[in-house]
Amino acid sequence: MKNIFDDATWKKTFQLIEEKYGKTLQFRSLKLIDGPNKSAYQNGDDYIIPLSLKNFDLGDIVVSRGSFLDDQQKNEVVDLIKFLVEPQIYNQHLKNAEENIKNQKYAAHVEKNKVVNLFPQVADTKRTLSKIIHLKSHIEQTRVKVALKIHEMSGRNLFVRLSDVISSMTSVEDLSSLNDTTILIEDIESISPSMMQILETYLEQASDSDCETGPLLLVGSSLTLESLEEKSWKQSVKDDLMGFYFDIDRVPLAQQTSKEILELLFFELDGSIS
Repeated sequence: MKNIFDDATWKKTFQLIEEKYGKTLQFRSLKLIDGPNKSAYQNGDDYIIPLSLKNFDLGDIVVSRGSFLDDQQKNEVVDLIKFLVEPQIYNQHLKNAEENIKNQKYAAHVEKNKVVNLFPQVADTKRTLSKIIHLKSHIEQTRVKVALKIHEMSGRNLFVRLSDVISSMTSVEDLSSLNDTTILIEDIESISPSMMQILETYLEQASDSDCETGPLLLVGSSLTLESLEEKSWKQSVKDDLMGFYFDIDRVPLAQQTSKEILELLFFELDGSIS
C-alpha cells in the first residue's frame, strides 16, 4: 500500500480527525496482534479499526490514544474510516495485485533467456503436497480464513481472489504464469464454463508435467464428497478436488487454522523448495 499516504482521501481524513478529535492515524498493512472479531477495539491507549472488505483483511487503522474518546466520538471515527478510507485501500490492493500479475508474466518471459544458476539459493518456503487444495465449509468466511493461513505457511508472495483478477485470466498460459502466487477460488460452483475449461486444462498439464511452477489453487465450496462426485466436471478435476479435501466444519473452531494440523495435511514435512 505504498500509495495510500499520498492519496487525497487519506490526507483529508487524517486532517479531519486530527482537527475534530485531536487524534492522529496510522495504517498497518500487517496485523501485529490478533484482535477480537469486532468493527473496532481498544489496545492499550490506542483504538484499533480493522479494515475488511469483501471478506478480505486489509490491515488496521490505529487511532493514537483513541481509547480516550467517548463512545459517540469512537463511532463517528469508525464511520469515517469505513466510509472514506476502507474502499480506497481495497482499490489500492486490487491495483497492486493486477500490477504484480503483469510483472510476474514479464518476469516469466525474461526468465527464459537467463543463464541457469548451478547453485541456486534455498528459499525458506514450504512446499505443498498438491497444487490444488479443496476447502469445504458452509461458511465462506471460514474458507477464506483457512486459505489465508495456508497461503501464509506456503511463503508465497501474493494472495489474490480469482474474482479480483478474472478479467485478466483469459488462457491457461495466464494462469500457469502466476508463479509464487496463491489463488483463492471462493466457490468453484460459481465460476464460468470458460474459466472451468481453463482450470481443467491447467490441472491436466500440471499433472502431466509434474511441474513445480504455477500458482497454488485453494478451491472453496460447500460440496460434500458425494455431491462432488455427481458433478458433470471432468473426472480428473473431481479427482484433484477429492484428493486434498479439507472438511473444515468437522474440525473444532479453535483448530481450523492450526499450523500443526495444516502442515500434516497439506505440506511436505521435510523441506524447502530450492
